[in-house]
Amino acid sequence: MSRRKFAAAFSMMMLIALGACSTQSSPSDTVETALSDTVAQIRSSQGEPWGITLPGLAAAAITERGQPGDVVGVVSGASDPPGDTALISADRFHVGSVTKTFTAALIMQLDQSGDLSLNDPISKWIRYPGGSDITVEMLLGHTSGLPDFSELPGRTPTDSPQRSIALAAKAKPLFPPGSQWSYSNTNYVMLGVIAEQATGSTWAAQVRSRFFEPLRLTDTYVWEGESQPPTVAGSRLDCGYPGEPECVKQPGFKIVPVTNGFDWTAAWSAGAVVSTPSDIARWIDALIDGNVLDAEHRRLITTPTPQSIKSLSDGPSYGSVRWTGGSLGLLRYEITGQGTGWGHEGSINGFVSNVVRMNDSGQTVAVTSNFLETDAFDALGELVIAVNAAAKPQQALATPS
Repeated sequence: MSRRKFAAAFSMMMLIALGACSTQSSPSDTVETALSDTVAQIRSSQGEPWGITLPGLAAAAITERGQPGDVVGVVSGASDPPGDTALISADRFHVGSVTKTFTAALIMQLDQSGDLSLNDPISKWIRYPGGSDITVEMLLGHTSGLPDFSELPGRTPTDSPQRSIALAAKAKPLFPPGSQWSYSNTNYVMLGVIAEQATGSTWAAQVRSRFFEPLRLTDTYVWEGESQPPTVAGSRLDCGYPGEPECVKQPGFKIVPVTNGFDWTAAWSAGAVVSTPSDIARWIDALIDGNVLDAEHRRLITTPTPQSIKSLSDGPSYGSVRWTGGSLGLLRYEITGQGTGWGHEGSINGFVSNVVRMNDSGQTVAVTSNFLETDAFDALGELVIAVNAAAKPQQALATPS
């Protein structure tokens, strides 16, 4: 082949290659499409038994670290159910117990700095029956045996942390400290009080200055009352609450707004954070794979306790997601065909949420909904599967041969 013919052939090959590149979707576009399609499918399939479409659902994913716009987010549905005002990406949701991940990180940082020790008996910081036998670490890992104040009679929407703890103190312990595992909101309200005692600063001020501000979680704040920035409206079915005998999965129920945020303030350091899927995805990503904690404390929040493994050996399954353990601050999920990951769920009056960072793929996925009956575990699993399938071809193209 002559030099001229070779040059012409080479030029044609380059044009074909460039044309293929120009029509190929960017990785973020592909993931966004997967998120959008899956969110629509979840709203339809989960609402079908009631003859409805889920009112509102938002999701976000991180698949490309260090890239501009590394968080891809989508929203679908209404911000004011049963109204029809469309959700937007900046809309905020109550994220419930995802709050516990911030409280756990705060306690870990205080252990790093020597302001407290995970081995401290809680009696060093707070008066509680049998407190000399319960450690800060037991609170973090839900092995303290403290009953859950949110399930006890006598609580009110405006309970202070001290009153919530007092309610638990009057109830019988669930088991001897350190012997078993049982999820309890009391553990994390008590950790909030201990953090304040150890530092002289409020829990809200500490999570704001240590996490929200430096990580630029600009749509995240602690709910402290109606004067704060608004959230989307929460909702539920008019039959009652999920799990109640009257709330069977059948058509005929109406979607009603939740106007009484019973838990929103009383949940405090166990559940009072407001955020977006994009922010909580960034947060969990930074907590597990960033500089929020040192290497030893990152290990602690990604190592299941023996008690949790034993208690959750036959853990509950939610569609493609199984809950298989708990660490000192996070929950371990196993997702069908995807391996394991660490994250946390949240459920609070009118809202549900869930977030996970997968161990094998390194992808982080978050979901929030303003409908209490949404199965956030099943939704999370479906989203992880879809995001991983969408990201794999793009990652393969980006990997040099």
